Amino acid sequence: MSGIAAVVALDAAPVDPELLGRMAERLARRGPDGRQTRALGGCGLVHALLLTGDEAAPAPQPFSLDGQAWITADARIDGRDALARALRGAGEAAACADETAAALILRAYRAWGTACVERLLGDFAFALWDAPRRRLFCARDPLGVKPFYYAAASGAFVVSNTLECVRLHPGVDDALDDAAVADFLVHSFIRDSGRTIRRGVRALPAAHRLVLQDGRHAVERYWELPRDEPLRHRGPAECAEHFVEVLREAVRDRVPAAGASILLSGGRDSPTVAALAREGAPTARLHGFTARYDRLIHDDEPRYAALASRALGISIDWLAVDGYRPFARFESDPLLARPEPVDAPLLAIEVDQLRGAAARGRVLLTGTGGDPVLRETASRLTRLVAGGRLLRAGAEAAQYAWWHRRVPRPGVRTWVSGAHRRPLEAAEAPPWISPELARRVDLAARIAEQNAPAAAPHPLRPEAAAQLASCFWPTLFGDYDPGVTGLPVEVRHPFFDLRVVRFALAVPPAQWYNDKGLLRIGMRGRLPAPLLRRPKTPLREDPLDAHRRAEGDAWLDGRTLGAEVAPWVAVERVPRAAGGRGEDLAGPVWPHLRPLGLALWLRRQQW
Repeated sequence: MSGIAAVVALDAAPVDPELLGRMAERLARRGPDGRQTRALGGCGLVHALLLTGDEAAPAPQPFSLDGQAWITADARIDGRDALARALRGAGEAAACADETAAALILRAYRAWGTACVERLLGDFAFALWDAPRRRLFCARDPLGVKPFYYAAASGAFVVSNTLECVRLHPGVDDALDDAAVADFLVHSFIRDSGRTIRRGVRALPAAHRLVLQDGRHAVERYWELPRDEPLRHRGPAECAEHFVEVLREAVRDRVPAAGASILLSGGRDSPTVAALAREGAPTARLHGFTARYDRLIHDDEPRYAALASRALGISIDWLAVDGYRPFARFESDPLLARPEPVDAPLLAIEVDQLRGAAARGRVLLTGTGGDPVLRETASRLTRLVAGGRLLRAGAEAAQYAWWHRRVPRPGVRTWVSGAHRRPLEAAEAPPWISPELARRVDLAARIAEQNAPAAAPHPLRPEAAAQLASCFWPTLFGDYDPGVTGLPVEVRHPFFDLRVVRFALAVPPAQWYNDKGLLRIGMRGRLPAPLLRRPKTPLREDPLDAHRRAEGDAWLDGRTLGAEVAPWVAVERVPRAAGGRGEDLAGPVWPHLRPLGLALWLRRQQW
């Protein structure tokens, strides 16, 4: 909800007030509702407020309860009643569920010290200065919804939830990190959760805390994906209804009294969020945003999104996206400038949807997370048969057919191919990676390590846990963050709620669970039947390939690779269709566009 930053002078000297002012100014786009700085004798704190309507009277930050510990926080705290009770039991007699998130975090720190983050529920990033101990304590929420960055900079330590703000300190090493660039070119995002594209700026990984004291900092993990005992229900209907109750609470906690917008697709996940938002806050204003293709490719999403909107009484802003060409406005629109390169040639679509949402309010909901949270085991029946459990396989197949009204997919091809044993995000080095870069970062060993499966798979839902543990999700959340988009709208993802994740990972494996059985069963009567019965169907054609087919050699509007990418990319090996000087391309074009995305990003850095 806000921009935050802190600077600690390691020699306890006063922090430059001009630097704090520049940081506050840099945070203004993400926090347009007020900026404050505070110098605290060797520490400076910065806060830029984004009002979202969650708190009736947010206290100005940086904030303190007692003048001893001060906090600047970007936080939304859930489970407030339980937290307030626990705080009162720990000696914080004045703790109240209606206090601001900043006050609750400060009370939790006074009660439990740096272990307080293990008791916090919600999305948060904060920096807390404990003046008597001269300790800076920082943390990022368990799933990494809020970003957080830090840097050691020639006698100072700098933190912020905005990468560009950290870079303002003149002592921060601004050079590019070869390993991070390699990750982007291979995977489309930085796989090392502690790196950024800048060598001198580190990312605090999800579920980690940082403590700076006596001139030294330490980073440690404080949370792991839960491995609870299996849940016990009388049947799929009871289990699904229980899940919907948990998800409804997660949605309700993310919808301010004034309402919210939602990225509404034609699948099951975002309509489920919309339906539960309507149930949990019947008087709140809800408004949908949906992108649609009318001519370029065949697109069923608008029809199903319209079906959901009519059933729920939610109006939609439709964005026709046929005319959005690859890399459109990359060189001209300030809102397409990013602190790190992105693998998103059609980024202008996302920017325009966020721009529309920001014009209507400060909170935007998504259905992102339904796929990893509800990740299924497609080959379950085959596994049961292979293990000789024929009666169990038959019973589960019959149960699936009863609840889903169709015969289950056995997953034989998945089992025979061994795909269920392979890492979910296996990757190979593209042929156009510079050999010099590959040697500098030992790319073969790096990719092999990244492709290695988890040492201890989750006992109940290994596929879902592996998906949720991916650092792709914090990267995605960061791409939506106001510090990146430059738009004053906070994007929230109810499926990435710890209560929802904990529940889903504790459901015992069963065939009825597949094909998002929890949603299909739990949302009956809440969403239209055709939408619930709709199979998961990706777009029939990649829009980028459709643009290339329709526009031929002119599809990139003359954009080509230049010398700026030479340290990382062998331009002569990149296909001509992707802006390089290599051979013609027969297959999909999107994996080969990352060098051009990197080139356009580098050119903007030179402005």
